[in-house]
Amino acid sequence: MAKKKNIVKQAEALMKDKGLTEALAAEIEKQRGGLGFLLGTLRERPRTFNPYILKGRSVYNPASLDRKTAELVAVAAATALRCEHCLEAHMERAMQEGASLEEIMDVLLISGAISESSTLSVAFRKFKQKEGRVKRGKGKLP
Repeated sequence: MAKKKNIVKQAEALMKDKGLTEALAAEIEKQRGGLGFLLGTLRERPRTFNPYILKGRSVYNPASLDRKTAELVAVAAATALRCEHCLEAHMERAMQEGASLEEIMDVLLISGAISESSTLSVAFRKFKQKEGRVKRGKGKLP
């Protein structure tokens, strides 16, 4: 049991380790040319930055998808979430991994259509709930 407590303490110490923060930041800066706004801000808090970066390394090196496909998935998510910075970064990385502009355009169109459908589905459900209450005389009339 003492070993388990010790390992947890070691992990917690690594979470806060400023040396690890600087090493991770330097590696990212070397690979990408900079940290960007999000990572630059998180860097100020090593206990958050370190696990965030390590989790990202796990997620962005998927077990069954090639890197190009993983980046196209990231482009799709960034599109649906309207994250401009994410779109720029992941479109660039997708192209570095071999994606064409045509493939990126297809991803944008598909993810945009899904995002639109999702928005309308949520809105229509709320509308139908309101419509039902109004018709039953239990909702506010316009």
